[in-house]
Amino acid sequence: MSVDWEAPIRLAILDEFLVLQEWSGLLDYALSHRDDFTDTAIIDPSGAHSVAPDFRRSRVVFDLGGYRDLFADRILTHLPHVLWQLDLPEFDIREVEIQLTATNDGEFFRIHNDNRSQEVSSRVLTFVYYFYREPKAFAGGELRVFNDQADEQEAFTGPHRIAYPMQNQIVFFPSNVLHEILPVECPSGDFADSRFTVNGWLHQ
Repeated sequence: MSVDWEAPIRLAILDEFLVLQEWSGLLDYALSHRDDFTDTAIIDPSGAHSVAPDFRRSRVVFDLGGYRDLFADRILTHLPHVLWQLDLPEFDIREVEIQLTATNDGEFFRIHNDNRSQEVSSRVLTFVYYFYREPKAFAGGELRVFNDQADEQEAFTGPHRIAYPMQNQIVFFPSNVLHEILPVECPSGDFADSRFTVNGWLHQ
């Protein structure tokens, strides 16, 4: 495959996505549900779910309580502007898929895209919202997004953009684009010091 290195690397970034009471309440929710988090699985091209620690390490919970509707409503409010930033057409939204993820010391997610298997082929738009306890007790965990046209082999040597985990910031990008989460360094190893995200997908 021939890659157009001048093709855009598309990210839409919104700061101050939640008000203070919302994101601090979300953090309290995550910390109080520590025992509900389980090892994150991956979905392979055949649609099978499995834990693959050489490919992805993090913990996830799928019940966000009232925060699920908060995120769905807020994202849909901003969606026209986000699609304009990403130069994507409007589309009919069939589902908003949302989860809460904690990433701690030595954890990561290798290069992948979010709609490769048939089970999730309807994912069009990916979002990642960052929040964490202050003072920030981890480093790393950056989101690296690659050229629209790169395959996995070319992604390692091609251009990319980095989104750093910033408090109360949300990042959007097309679900078919290759990306990865770089390893987190969290010396304490304390769950409360994790890199937390509300992440998910808009399905067509």
